Amino acid sequence: MDFSNLLQDLIAGKIQEIEVNEGDFFAFNQAWLACPQHKQIIGTAQRDGKVNYHFVKDGNA
Repeated sequence: MDFSNLLQDLIAGKIQEIEVNEGDFFAFNQAWLACPQHKQIIGTAQRDGKVNYHFVKDGNA
């Protein structure tokens, strides 16, 4: 999965959230850390090791 493109789509408003499964977390984390706006991408833990990430424009969750 190309998390870099998904993060750019999230920031651009093309998608509202990214759901990351436990098995994909390491790959997502690498793309997230490389993203300049990573502090504005907020994750919310769900059941079964899933995390939903959304973008906050003003930096406040």
